[in-house]
Amino acid sequence: MSDQEKCPIYPSMLKAYCSHCQGTGRGTAAANPKSSLREATFKGHPVVEILKDGASIHIWDDHFQFGRRKAEMLVACIDVLRDFWRSNGDEDDIFVSRVIENQGRSLRIRPHVEKHPDFERSDGQTVEKAWLRLQALPPDDDHIGLGVMKCRAVCELEEELKRWLRKQGVRL
Repeated sequence: MSDQEKCPIYPSMLKAYCSHCQGTGRGTAAANPKSSLREATFKGHPVVEILKDGASIHIWDDHFQFGRRKAEMLVACIDVLRDFWRSNGDEDDIFVSRVIENQGRSLRIRPHVEKHPDFERSDGQTVEKAWLRLQALPPDDDHIGLGVMKCRAVCELEEELKRWLRKQGVRL
C-alpha cells in the first residue's frame, strides 16, 4: 500500500491514516470482536467457554472455560472487570485492595492487579501487561486470572453468564 493511496470509501482520506482501511475503526471486526458463550462439559461437569469471533479468545489460550463457581466469581466482580477493561489494564493504582461478597452464595473474593515483568506465554513471547486476579477467600480456594481482552468478553456476556448460572440452579 502506497502512502498516497486513497480510501475507496472515503476518497479524501489517505489509506495510511484511515481507520476503515487499517481495520481499527469503530464497528470493525478488529476493534469490536464478537464474544459468545458455548456450553460444554468437562469431566462430567457443566462448563461454559467464552469465544472471540467463534474461536478461542487467544491463540495461546485454546479454551477460556470455567464452571459454575468461577462463573459466580466473575459475575460478582463484574464492576471490577469492567473497570480493568476500560483502563486497558494500565491504571494499577485505581484497584485498591478490597473484598467483594455475595452473602447469598457464601462467596468472598479479593480482586487484585498483578504485573509479571518476565511472564512468558506458551509461545515464548514475553508479556509485561498487568492482569487481574480474582482470588476466592476461604472456605473457597478458586482463583481466575484475566487480561483486558477476557475482562471485555466477560462484561459483554454478563447477561448470558447470568442466564447460564440460573439454568444451573444458581439463584442470583
